[in-house]
Amino acid sequence: MCDYQFESTEQGPAYGKFYSPRYPSSYPKNIRCSYRFRARSQERIRIIFEGIFLQKGDLSCLNRADLIRIYDGKTSSDPAIGVLCNEGGEIEILSTGSELFIEFVANSDTPGQGFKARYQFQTMENNNIENQNANRLGGFSFPTEVEPSVSEASVNNMLKGI
Repeated sequence: MCDYQFESTEQGPAYGKFYSPRYPSSYPKNIRCSYRFRARSQERIRIIFEGIFLQKGDLSCLNRADLIRIYDGKTSSDPAIGVLCNEGGEIEILSTGSELFIEFVANSDTPGQGFKARYQFQTMENNNIENQNANRLGGFSFPTEVEPSVSEASVNNMLKGI
């Protein structure tokens, strides 16, 4: 088990990066990691997954052994706002409040490379998205320039586990 905590402070940086274990090498089998983010009052958390390279499989996350679950709160008991399991372009997650919990579960026999992501603590009134060429989908944002092999149906299938 691996647990990481990121907390917003007046002295510390308001942004950073985080990764799956051993990234960019393959992550270990049978691992469960948690990433807890706590912003100050009047802040929320913005996560951008820059690359997700998990176990290969079908587009649905329903039967995948390796996945990333995102919860809008401080534990896995809070509402799930995302389940990610496929390779893809940048995906943005934005919390509604000051806490966010991410769980990475890897149970496959053939682990992938993992993921890399960055986080930012931002004030509630700062709702601007860096990339104005993004389509919002719930708590997610996808670039408008999607690879030709990714169809709207593929994106919908990828999000069915939410």
